Amino acid sequence: MPKNVNIRPYNNKELLLFPASIGDYLPKNDLAHVVDEAVDEIDLQPYYNKVSDVGNPPYHPALMIKIWFYGYATRTYSSRKIEEKLYKDVAFIYLAGMQKPDFKAISEFRRKNLSELKNSFIDILQICHRLGMTKLGEIPLDSKVIKANASVSRTYDEKELIKERETIEKAIREYLEKVNQTDLEEDQKYGPDKRGNEIPEDIRKKEDRIRKMRQVAKQLKQAQEKLKQRNKKRINLTDEDAQFQKDKSRIIPGYRAQVAVDSKEQVIVANDVASEPTDPSQLVPMADEVIKNVKELKKTEQGLNKKDKIKLIADSSYNSGPNLAEIEKRKSIDPYIPDNKYQAKERGHKTDEDSPFHGSKFIFNKEENCFICPERRKVKFIKEIEHRGKPYLLYRCPDCKNCKYFGKCTTDKKGRSIRVSKYKHLICKMREKLSTKRAKETYALRKITVEPVLGNLSQNLGFREFLLRGLYKVKGEFSLMCTAHNLLKIARFVRQLGMSLKETLAMPELSPVFDTS
Repeated sequence: MPKNVNIRPYNNKELLLFPASIGDYLPKNDLAHVVDEAVDEIDLQPYYNKVSDVGNPPYHPALMIKIWFYGYATRTYSSRKIEEKLYKDVAFIYLAGMQKPDFKAISEFRRKNLSELKNSFIDILQICHRLGMTKLGEIPLDSKVIKANASVSRTYDEKELIKERETIEKAIREYLEKVNQTDLEEDQKYGPDKRGNEIPEDIRKKEDRIRKMRQVAKQLKQAQEKLKQRNKKRINLTDEDAQFQKDKSRIIPGYRAQVAVDSKEQVIVANDVASEPTDPSQLVPMADEVIKNVKELKKTEQGLNKKDKIKLIADSSYNSGPNLAEIEKRKSIDPYIPDNKYQAKERGHKTDEDSPFHGSKFIFNKEENCFICPERRKVKFIKEIEHRGKPYLLYRCPDCKNCKYFGKCTTDKKGRSIRVSKYKHLICKMREKLSTKRAKETYALRKITVEPVLGNLSQNLGFREFLLRGLYKVKGEFSLMCTAHNLLKIARFVRQLGMSLKETLAMPELSPVFDTS
């Protein structure tokens, strides 16, 4: 180097007298420090219970949990990419303590501990609650379609499965005939005990090809049987649990990921994944998951008012009569779930209720169990019916032919009919509740609480497709994703305080709250 050049000294080969801690190379408020201190708070006993007493000792579960949590929080979802980072990325090197597990060990840990990792979501949630980041008063619920690790082209209905299977079986027969003919010609040429110039690899190739073709035929047969057992119309051979989901303008094989989010700091309180293409069936399970997790958080708390309720907020896609009836049984839940017609009306859209002859214009007479039409004619109860799998009460007016509005009100010669849901009283009760100013303000929290969280998962963290296959595995993977989201929330929270997570948790003035105001 020329003398007197105004640059700082540089020597990356210089030996250190006192070895530095790897963590010193990271900023004090780096996410890696938060992950490190958060995992130190986790109960590792369930992981220890799965460690065998014999054989080569596995890597420490704390190491594996830290690199998986940090990986999902930094858009590194692949075990191979994590292995690569363990050689190049200071944060990963620090969390792993300079140990270098290969991608197989990393992947196997996730595979074998999916249920434990899912339970560790609660441990991280407890840290959020201890920091006062949750108030557990208003918890909006929503879902998002996430693509399965499967191709649309691998999805078949029963007819397509039969056709594909027949094609494969025919190909096997033709290939065997060709192989047998070749073997016969070679026997005649070289003798029955000699192969001639044919090398062993060729023989193995024949056997491997037949074996693979038979495996495909067997898979198609099994898929056909599962299609009948599960009463499904179509099945994907790559991921048999995935179903076709409508995601905006496209139809993809995937799952519906569910999240329930606390309104204070957008902390995810509960999560789940379902293969069903609609949301109604997920309301009650998610409500129960919220209740269970809130109870876990409240275990160490004293003096909570038993009358306090969790305000569960969801859009109309979760509304159904049976759902409202079932949720009403949960005394700790205060639901805010509009139906489609109510929500459309609130948004200023025209509905069929604007018609002067809509059923809502008919007055119900409770004593006589009938409706009174605008012309004062009685629409009497006939019987209970089922329509599209839902129970209804059928009412009909026998005196419509002589009405001046016949042809406008109805064209049915049997007379005007009204189909009333058996859960109408619950639907009306919910509409009346949501019409108040306070309820409207509560429901408005959904847009600014749960929707940004789903946007963060897909846009900022780039999680748009599952890497694992099968419902059980994708549930575990999505739970990891939600844990990563909460860790990022914790990192942001402690960064604003200018303290480490360990220091923040030690502050006596921080206390969990349960606020339903």
